[in-house]
Amino acid sequence: MKMKKFQSYSIAMLVALLCGILGACSDFEPTGMPELPAIAKVSDLKAGITGHKVCLSWQLPADNGVEGVKIITNGNNEAAVILDGRPTEYTVVGQPMGEEYLYTVKVMYEGGYVSEGVSVTSVLPEEQLAGVSDLKAEVSGRTVTLSWRLPASDEVTGVRIIRDGDNDAATVLEGNVTSFEMKGQPMDKEMTYTVEAIYDTYYMSVGTSVNVKVPYITPRMAYLMTAPSISELPDDDERAAATWFAAQENAELIQVSQIAGLDADLYPVIWIEIDRVGLPLGWENLPSEITNATVIDALKQYSANGGSLYLANMASQLTVPLGFVPANMAPTVYGNGDGGIGTDVWVINPYLGWDFRNGSDQGFYDRTTHEIYKGIALEDPNNYGYNNLPLIGPGQREDHNCLWDCNIYGRGIYPDVIRNFEVTTNSLVLATWGHVRDHCVAGLVEFYSNAEHGRCIANGFAAYEWNQNSGPNPYQHNVEQLTLNILNYLK
Repeated sequence: MKMKKFQSYSIAMLVALLCGILGACSDFEPTGMPELPAIAKVSDLKAGITGHKVCLSWQLPADNGVEGVKIITNGNNEAAVILDGRPTEYTVVGQPMGEEYLYTVKVMYEGGYVSEGVSVTSVLPEEQLAGVSDLKAEVSGRTVTLSWRLPASDEVTGVRIIRDGDNDAATVLEGNVTSFEMKGQPMDKEMTYTVEAIYDTYYMSVGTSVNVKVPYITPRMAYLMTAPSISELPDDDERAAATWFAAQENAELIQVSQIAGLDADLYPVIWIEIDRVGLPLGWENLPSEITNATVIDALKQYSANGGSLYLANMASQLTVPLGFVPANMAPTVYGNGDGGIGTDVWVINPYLGWDFRNGSDQGFYDRTTHEIYKGIALEDPNNYGYNNLPLIGPGQREDHNCLWDCNIYGRGIYPDVIRNFEVTTNSLVLATWGHVRDHCVAGLVEFYSNAEHGRCIANGFAAYEWNQNSGPNPYQHNVEQLTLNILNYLK
């Protein structure tokens, strides 16, 4: 059925508004106004269960003014389903097993009127679903090839692979696949791979696990150049970053022509750093050396082979052509000017939703234990009331943010806009602006690997500046240590 948005008004709301404007209801008798119509509700609302689906059905009033039906789940009006016309049934998919859900059905009428709701509850019975069998693992280089036998059921719609219990970073495969290559896997550490069958898209079977240890291969890290030499890079920040990188152990500056032949097992991470005054918003406006179709295809293939990418500053926009975010979720908080003088310290905040830490319908997410923060001292130089990661001190700073405004995408069915962003993009937000106490901005984000690409970290903070023009940056060590941690984490 066609679905549309519908603005609703109830009689109670209209009466309350009139009472508020004109005084107590007992003293007000409207004259010269049309009588509000009596609004009939649905009847005979039922919730039946067929397999893993909840089938709602009801009877509609005979009124010819009925325009549609509104279905609200667990009181969440923002995520209501709107059905046009005169529907009398709706099938719910994905309701968790063993949990009681409340479904409320309202009738929508011409003129924007909506009836009172009629509600029914439903509990999908708990069920232990059969898992895969005969799970095997083979190791070649840094690739772990898993194979298994699926249970005999027409309800199996896919497979989920979980490494070391990290459900958020699970690889989800659609269809009746029976093997998969996990590329670029951690070395010299025993990992547990758990494979689950997915039933009817939403329901996971019991897991079957196997332990694997990938032998150590000395990894190298690469910095992608957009000029023949460091001295020819057009911006001081890029020159500073490349100079620091070239001095690190097992580090190599590479040209775009080398990407296609790069072995992701030997070169597990590429750093792309773009930070230039005057560069317009949009990934297509990044240097042509890295945005032409040949290079984008080579980077996508490298990523698909298990290679990891670190996209810094304006290069965060490459998350779009490389498939980490859809085109309608490109970074939109953007700056490219000369900047100015400031007296505060620019910091980033790994405590997402600080104001919600003591209980709220929104979440509080402490990312300080993530490996990228290892060995870095958090402090509070601006007296915000909580520790941050300082990246650049007072003086001249270029305000070159390239971030995601999560408010644009809303919260959907999730507690807040950060969690909605993470689920939608298969990612983990690691930091927001230092002064932000809620969830509005994602500036440092880890994108998990999937069947199409490897891992990626995008860092679009203006505070992440490699050369402070007004003199030495007192927090340069933090910039360098954060970078080294990210590169080592992505290896």
